[in-house]
Amino acid sequence: MKRLIPKFLHHKKEEQKPSHLLPPIGQLNSFQDLHDRALIGWIVYQLAEVTDMEQEQRETIFYQSFSSQSFEEIHDETFRYLCQLAKLGVLWLKNNLVIEEEMKALDLPKEYQEHFTRLLSEIHTETIIQSVQKDEDQKIWEVYRDVIYAATHGSFLLIEIEKVKDYKQGKLLCEVMIQERGDIPKARQFAKDTFAEVGLKSSKIMSYNLIISEAVTNILKHAGQGKMLIYKNDEEFRVVVEDEGPGFPLQILPKTTLMAGFSTKESLGQGFTLMMKMAKQVLLGTSPEGSTLILVLDGKGEEKSGL
Repeated sequence: MKRLIPKFLHHKKEEQKPSHLLPPIGQLNSFQDLHDRALIGWIVYQLAEVTDMEQEQRETIFYQSFSSQSFEEIHDETFRYLCQLAKLGVLWLKNNLVIEEEMKALDLPKEYQEHFTRLLSEIHTETIIQSVQKDEDQKIWEVYRDVIYAATHGSFLLIEIEKVKDYKQGKLLCEVMIQERGDIPKARQFAKDTFAEVGLKSSKIMSYNLIISEAVTNILKHAGQGKMLIYKNDEEFRVVVEDEGPGFPLQILPKTTLMAGFSTKESLGQGFTLMMKMAKQVLLGTSPEGSTLILVLDGKGEEKSGL
């Protein structure tokens, strides 16, 4: 391990040439890759302060931490070892190791050791705080899920976004991208044709199209773009409406689903009320990366009573 880190990390200013162009992004194949690279870049940026590196040069190496395919290929010795040190620190954090104990294996100058230890300790503390908050949010989410499910007599169910795939089973009948207002009538027509082809009653098609219109309109209202998919599974349809918006704020979900007419920019307003009345069940999975609304519709028989 000591061979990875030189005894003296002296910055050679004459070798650092600031770049005014953003470098191309390296291999970032997942959100975790992006997160790790960003954290490494931030640590390198902070460690560079010990070298008395100028601000513009520190910003340059932050961006370069994203563009380097492999840190071992970096020519500048100082930058290369800063990246390797930061990568090592991120590995310690991910494995929940004792930072001070791991630091003993490194032969670093005192100023680097103190600065690096402080940086990793701050990140570790913030991670713990976020983890506690996440646990609290999960508990609140579970209470909301159970209360909303009971209050709607099972008509509305909050699901974890990872569970959406379980409802995308069966035969895919149609898929429509929603990117502009003109796509809304297109989605309605696709849905109408799809239901008609399988022999659904015209009255039921009209009812289903009404709530499908509400669902796809919400994409443009609150997300900007998304898509609609219709699956046939046994004797029911599953209309899956996905978007790439910021998700529904947890605190408004009870009012959104339980108060008729409640409307905000983030909510569906009257939409949920109509959906729960006309569908067998409505499911919602939401996260900061997007939301998925699933309408479970009866594939045969009479219309649901109360229309």
